[in-house]
Amino acid sequence: MNTAVTWNKESVRARWPRPGATDDKYSRGVVGVIAGSEAYPGAAALVVSGAARAGAGMVRYVGPMRAQDLVLHHRPEVVVHDPGDTAETLPRAQAWVVGSGVADYPEQDAAIGSAMAAGAPLVVDAGALETVAKARAAGAREAASDRVLLTPHAGELARTLQALRHDVTIEDVSADRAGHARLLAETSRAAVLLKGSRTVIVSPGGATIELPEAPAWLATAGSGDVLAGIAGAALASGMNAAEAGACAAWVHAAAAEAASAGGPIVALDIARAVPGVLASLTS
Repeated sequence: MNTAVTWNKESVRARWPRPGATDDKYSRGVVGVIAGSEAYPGAAALVVSGAARAGAGMVRYVGPMRAQDLVLHHRPEVVVHDPGDTAETLPRAQAWVVGSGVADYPEQDAAIGSAMAAGAPLVVDAGALETVAKARAAGAREAASDRVLLTPHAGELARTLQALRHDVTIEDVSADRAGHARLLAETSRAAVLLKGSRTVIVSPGGATIELPEAPAWLATAGSGDVLAGIAGAALASGMNAAEAGACAAWVHAAAAEAASAGGPIVALDIARAVPGVLASLTS
């Protein structure tokens, strides 16, 4: 069994990119987001907020009109695209975040398929987990294993493993979180970030990274969408999938702690606190 490495502030400080005088919005990393739906438009706003607040040079959003409107209300700098126009030719992005809040929208599913086929680095959440894991397990691995990050919580991990014909329950996952994350990583040939009070990241055939215990207030609706956006910004900057996941999880937890000050928070509070956490890395 691999020995787990614990990620801390110094780990993130050593890896998180800082813009230089010659950087522009493209060199800082363009994050594409295929998330949200008519039923769950908030997921789109949360993912793009996480990516933008984490320092992406540009964020592009692909999704239905209701979600586009909410995205622009919260983040007017985001460039929006209709999925019907992008299913064949995706706009330029260094990494894509797919799956958060996606539900029953065939054109968006087609756009996710295009992102997979293009071999782009991916952060894969929620509604895209089973699709991407099954495709990669079957051999469709246009993106290298160190460029794909799956971000399930325990229930999603169990369901994804079940979709891959593993007889696994959520109780099994809870009893051996790292072991089941490793099983999904090996089967799908992708890095896996298993969310929880102590997040764990496992690469196929690689090391296991553990995060310190996160603030309990972080268990709130939409916080995982913000995490996906932060991870997308990290992946677009050029980090590998495991390091992007570990850095994003640490920043996410630190932002929650800063926003909470010991009290309850909501997901957008976490996104708003991210710039202050990143600023602390340079102090």
